Amino acid sequence: MRDLDGATVILTRAIQDNVALRVSLEARGAAVVELPCVAIRPLLNVAALGQALRALTAADRLVLTSRAGATAVGRALRGRRLRARVAVVGAATLEAARRAGLEPDFVPSRPDGATLGRELPIPRGTVLLARSDRALSELPALLRARGAEVREVVAYHTVTAAPADVARAREALATVRPIVFVASPSGVDGLVELVGADLARRARPVALGERTAARVRERLALDPTVADSPERESIVQAISYAALEVLDDDHR
Repeated sequence: MRDLDGATVILTRAIQDNVALRVSLEARGAAVVELPCVAIRPLLNVAALGQALRALTAADRLVLTSRAGATAVGRALRGRRLRARVAVVGAATLEAARRAGLEPDFVPSRPDGATLGRELPIPRGTVLLARSDRALSELPALLRARGAEVREVVAYHTVTAAPADVARAREALATVRPIVFVASPSGVDGLVELVGADLARRARPVALGERTAARVRERLALDPTVADSPERESIVQAISYAALEVLDDDHR
């Protein structure tokens, strides 16, 4: 018997972010429901982003924390050379930055904002964070505590999505006790907006990182299983552990 036979797993990230994860979960026997809870919207006006990028000098550093941010920066530069050095949060953002014509020179030892904030070499000039309009305050706070001069600029908007699979997710939440994987605080907010808090509380949540776990506790009053890394195997392991907890609860 596979370890996720009989389990239903709802994935709340964008579908393109789940391809390998879905394959792994289905290979272990899970029924997977795609419910993207957030969507990325590009800026209608990139003037402020472009101006902030053009103002950077060789003494500054640009920090990118997502693929969407890297893509937005590439569009705003429109082929112009960036004078500042570039840091990214992890491998996926590194790949997106290179596609956007950037060549980052720093990636932290773990792909999360807290590690980035602790390990980033502080430049002589400014650290520019090009992020979502709903980005968390942890990273700039960590950098400022280390003495960095930090500026922030909106690179894209994060909004609640309107996925086609809401009905299937609602049915799963109403009839079985699924596992719901949420990858960000905005994903938790989107889940609640899409299905309602009462239905969402029927799930066994798995959260990516402590910041997302804190939002699960805040919005749903549930204590989630925490995947401490965005790597696929770490997420699968957390989901498998949550499935065992559901099975244990059902047999009590």
